[in-house]
Amino acid sequence: MALIEYKKIAHLREERIAELKRLRVTGKKVVGYFCLYVPVEVIQASGAVPIRLARGDNSAALLGERHLRPDACPFCKSTLGKLTTDPLYQLADALVFVNTCDMMRRLPEVVRNVVDIPVFQIYLPRTAEDFPNRLNEFLRQLEKMMNFLKTLTGVDGLPRLTSTITEYNRLRQALKALDETRIQEPPPVKGSEILDLVLLATLLKSEDVIELISEKMPHQPVNSQPALPRVLLAGSILTEEDRRTITLLEKELAIVADTICTGTRFFTETVEVKDDPLIALANYYFNLIPCAFRRPNDRLYDFTHKLIAERLVQGIIYKTLLYCDPWRFEVQTHRTKLQLPVLEIDSDYSEKNYQQLRTRIEAFAEMLKSK
Repeated sequence: MALIEYKKIAHLREERIAELKRLRVTGKKVVGYFCLYVPVEVIQASGAVPIRLARGDNSAALLGERHLRPDACPFCKSTLGKLTTDPLYQLADALVFVNTCDMMRRLPEVVRNVVDIPVFQIYLPRTAEDFPNRLNEFLRQLEKMMNFLKTLTGVDGLPRLTSTITEYNRLRQALKALDETRIQEPPPVKGSEILDLVLLATLLKSEDVIELISEKMPHQPVNSQPALPRVLLAGSILTEEDRRTITLLEKELAIVADTICTGTRFFTETVEVKDDPLIALANYYFNLIPCAFRRPNDRLYDFTHKLIAERLVQGIIYKTLLYCDPWRFEVQTHRTKLQLPVLEIDSDYSEKNYQQLRTRIEAFAEMLKSK
């Protein structure tokens, strides 16, 4: 029995697109963003609607090859294709990027040739140690972002920033409480359902998602299937379209934890406001559990070890996008540091090897059961 029927989730997405269209008619601005490191609180406090553009499919990626080489990141190619074809992407009045991997760092230059809307790029220091100069530079980036948004909306976001931070903290706490039920055996919530809810949380209004979670919060296991091998999901960004692969995994495996940027890393920590809310946000986003591209990324492995111990993880599903160098280069480190069996899955959003993937998943599950 599903926590939330997928038809309902699809309906909520359609309703939200219709609502955003109505808001734009009234003059409300919609700001699309792509990365976990974008401070959504700043966007909302500035009077705009933040939406994370986290969709990816093969047809859009093929369209994107008009602007990027074939061996470019599938998510970046798909983004370019969807900017001209996807109704959600076409609602964006501005786009915000972060200079994470090399491909995303250069993507805004190409985007300007595809759509004629304002683009802002946040410079995030790749060195994750919170030295004062690096934090000050990141704070300056957020100040520049606030000015960019003020030009777009005419609203100074600073007076509303603390209340917006409180709202998003509540959302993260609700998601975290739900996620922590995956400690149980069997887990009452599936990995695909956590993915669904995080993607909804970056599309719908926060209060709507909090209400949805409170309605559906399981008080006892709702899955009656036999115990499956318990795995952790790691790797590149997961999009709405990746759900089919995750569902395939869940036929044989229980995804009880993840370190995905459209998963647990979105909500595992909250913003602590002491005095200046913008400084609080700078500290929070600078010190997030790091993506693989940042150095040092020891906290990523510390977090992963903690999840493995708490949730009795038996194996790792390491799902990456084809040509996603930051995560591909980390796979051997995951093997060495975590000392668990790893199933590697590469994807370019096509389904040409889908049957082969099914066989590999079944074999991996049998191997974990035998241990």
